[in-house]
Amino acid sequence: MRYAIISDVHANEAALRAVLQDAADAGAERIVCLGDVLGYGPEPVQALELVYRRAHVCLAGNHDDAVAGRCAVDDFTEFAAAAVARHRAALAQEAVDWLRRLPYTCEFLGDGGQAAGAFACVHGDFSDPKAFNYVLEPADALPSFRARTEPLLFAGHTHRPCVIELGADGTPVDRAVADFTLEPGRRYLVNAGSVGYPRSGVCRSSYCLYDDGTRRVSFRTLPFDLEGYRAKMQGQGLDEAPWMRARSAAQGAREVRGAARFGHPDPGARRSPVRVGGRGLLLPFAGILAACIAAGACVWCTRAALRALPDRSAVPPAVAAEPEVAAAPGPAERFSDERPLANGWRGLLEFPGYQTVRIGSGARKGVATAFHIEGARRGTVRLVKSLCLVERPPKVYWSVNLLNEVRPGKALDFAFNVRLRFLDVHGKLLDEAFASGKRSALNRWTAVPADTETAEMTVDCTCAGVYDLAVPYFKTEPERRTEAGGKKKRKDRP
Repeated sequence: MRYAIISDVHANEAALRAVLQDAADAGAERIVCLGDVLGYGPEPVQALELVYRRAHVCLAGNHDDAVAGRCAVDDFTEFAAAAVARHRAALAQEAVDWLRRLPYTCEFLGDGGQAAGAFACVHGDFSDPKAFNYVLEPADALPSFRARTEPLLFAGHTHRPCVIELGADGTPVDRAVADFTLEPGRRYLVNAGSVGYPRSGVCRSSYCLYDDGTRRVSFRTLPFDLEGYRAKMQGQGLDEAPWMRARSAAQGAREVRGAARFGHPDPGARRSPVRVGGRGLLLPFAGILAACIAAGACVWCTRAALRALPDRSAVPPAVAAEPEVAAAPGPAERFSDERPLANGWRGLLEFPGYQTVRIGSGARKGVATAFHIEGARRGTVRLVKSLCLVERPPKVYWSVNLLNEVRPGKALDFAFNVRLRFLDVHGKLLDEAFASGKRSALNRWTAVPADTETAEMTVDCTCAGVYDLAVPYFKTEPERRTEAGGKKKRKDRP
C-alpha cells in the first residue's frame, strides 16, 4: 500500500489541490492528513471540504482544535489568533462538530499486517498528542520514540521536513532529508513538511510518500504559487507574515517590459449589429421582446398551477430530527484521573491514590510489552483506544489476554469488561460488541458496519493486587480458514 502523508495545509486550497494531484500521479492509494487544515490562510471552507472528501484519515492540529474550541489561543500570535476567529466565523456548525471529533493519533499495521511495515502518525509529538509539542531537535524526538513501538513515525507541526533516526544505541540523530528505505533494527521520525505554509528554504509545498511493502519513504516537493496566495490574502484585507513578503520578492521573476493593457476598453462596442430584412431592426431588440413574452407566459402558467393546488396550510412543516449521539460506554464520571499510555492507549483510574497503570515487560516469554496494573484496593482501571478504519473490513479480530499465572489454590481476583464500538463519520453509534467475565483470555471476530469511520475499544479491568495484561488489540485482517472443512483457524498472535 502506498500512502501520501500531508500536513499543515493552512487554508491554502490551491496548494492542496496540486499536492493531491501529484500524489495521485505518484500512485498514492491512501491520503493521511496530519492536521492543521485550518489557520493563517484565506480559504478555510474550500480546504476543509477538500480534505473531508479526499483524505482517508485526518488528525487534529492545534489550529483545527482552536477553531473547534478544543484548545485556547493564549500562546498563538496575534496573526494566528485572528485567523482562528475568522475561520470559525466562516464555517458551518457541521464543520465545527466534525473538527471536534478528529483523533489525535492514528496507526497502520503495514502490508499484510506485518509489524516491520507498521507506522503511526501525529500532528505534534506522541508523548502528549493534545499538547502539540514541537520536535525541532533530535533530542525532542526521544519522548515520541518511548511512547510508541512502531519503526516509523510521522509528524507535522514545524512546517520543516526532517528525518530523525534512532539507532541501536538509543541516540537520536539528524539525517539528510532525502528518500530512504527503513533498515532493520532502526527507528525513524519523519516530518512531512507543509503543504500550504512552508517555513524553510524556497516556498514549495512538501509531503511524503510511504510504501509499506518496500518500506521506502520518499519526499515530494511542488512549486508554491506564492504570488497567487498573497493576492488572495490581500484581497480579503489580511495581513501576511514578514517572511512571506521577503521570499516573494527574492524569488519573483524579473520583468523585461512594463505593464500593458491588451484588452479592448469597451468589448461591447466591437460587436457588429445584425440587421434583419434590411430595415435596420437590430437582432438584440428582437431577443429582448421574445424574452418578455416568454416571461409573461411563465407567470400566467405559474399562477394557474398554484390555484389548482390543494390547501396545505394546516399541515405543519417537517422538522429535521437531531442526529443521534453515541452513548458513553460506561459511567465515565467515576474515573477521576487520565493519563496517556503507549500506542495511542489512554488509562483512567477509579481510585488514583490506590491504583497505578503503566507499560512494562510481559510476564510471559515472548510478550514484549504489557499493561502493569496495581491496586491496593479493589477498583477499576479503564483502558481506551480509538482507531480510524481506513480499509473498512467486513470483520475485525480483537484479543484481550491476562498474562499472570494462577497458582493452585489461589483464586483469580481479576475481571474485565470489553466493549468495541463502531462510529460513522458524524460520530453516530452504528453497532457495538460487548464481552465480560473472569476468564483470562478473550479472542473473537466481530462484524464491522459498512459506514464505520472509527472503532473504539474500551477495556475495564477490575482487580486488587498486581496483574499484567497483554496490550489488547483489534486487527483489521481478513478471516483465515483452513483449507479442509472450511473451519476457522486460530489467529496467530502478532
